[in-house]
Amino acid sequence: MTDSIEFGNRINRRPLIVSFFLSLIVGSFFGTINFKLALAVFFVILGLMLLWYYPANLKTLFGHWQVEKHGISYYKMHSYRDRLKMVLLPDKTDFQFISFSQVHKYHVVEGNHQYTSADILTINPAKQSLLPWKRKAFFLELEIKNGTIDLDLSSSQRSDPNTLYRLSNVLKIIDSKIN
Repeated sequence: MTDSIEFGNRINRRPLIVSFFLSLIVGSFFGTINFKLALAVFFVILGLMLLWYYPANLKTLFGHWQVEKHGISYYKMHSYRDRLKMVLLPDKTDFQFISFSQVHKYHVVEGNHQYTSADILTINPAKQSLLPWKRKAFFLELEIKNGTIDLDLSSSQRSDPNTLYRLSNVLKIIDSKIN
């Protein structure tokens, strides 16, 4: 086994850069009318992007997780504060680690259907949209003592045609570790 099998995108400075430039472009259009209006529009757009859009869509845009030797690491995105911290301070991102011994059951959710490792290759996932709010549900759900953990697969499936094969390998690893 390699060191890790990764899914999703790692958080980076893209949300900050995109928010700033989009705000600058929209604000500059209003700059021809009035400087104060342009400045207000700039800050409103910047605030909406950084405080609402990215935290709301962070799981599907940057839902990075990886299977390692002894468990699974994933981004801590439980609360709004966690997601906001990821957007504003991407270099200080916290990972959660869950040991394989903590996993009781798991299944893959695609749309309204649940799949186990036995029927994983029968999934024919829908093509994922570029827009994160229009993406179909596609994630690995781990059942642990305290609840469930959903690990997004939609961004990987959108950009990598081998996602199902890699997911199949991950499920074999999880099976061997929890049984």
